[in-house]
Amino acid sequence: IANELQSVPSSRLLTLLGMSLKYQKQKGMLPAGEKFDLFLNAASTGKEGREEFPVAIAKTIKFGSKSHPECAAFSPDGHHLVSGSIDGFVEVWEWTTGQLNKELAYQKEDALMMHESAVVAVEFSRDSEVLATGSQDGQLKVWIVATGQCARKFDRAHDGAITSISFSKDNTHLLTSSFDTTA
Repeated sequence: IANELQSVPSSRLLTLLGMSLKYQKQKGMLPAGEKFDLFLNAASTGKEGREEFPVAIAKTIKFGSKSHPECAAFSPDGHHLVSGSIDGFVEVWEWTTGQLNKELAYQKEDALMMHESAVVAVEFSRDSEVLATGSQDGQLKVWIVATGQCARKFDRAHDGAITSISFSKDNTHLLTSSFDTTA
């Protein structure tokens, strides 16, 4: 068996990892101009050590007695928190204050994004500019967050409630799953 084993220089793995990162940068798979933390699979924050986790509740958002959130998500850029409610409303919040984001003109005028049935899934695009929402009746809507306008609507994306939504890396495709046993 000893004759079959090859000796590999100890630096070979580091060389391969370096080549892999270089290839991914050339193909646009990594953020341009940023250092990349290979172990965290994310842009380097410059902080050494382990990631910090929340230790306390920052804010609690109160909903009306006839409404409650079914789903919620932070935008990837950290600027927005969105909730989807049992009454069909999709609302964008100032997560630091727990108040509706009134910097968005449509929310200031109470012209909220909504579905006809309960909103049970929400997902932001990677650039945080687009929001996809799924409802209990299988409807899928795609919204422009800055304007609150519905860019696309799929009335029967599924025959049952949409359980999850995910954008492709380039934000050109959506993947949804449903209680109707399809994706």
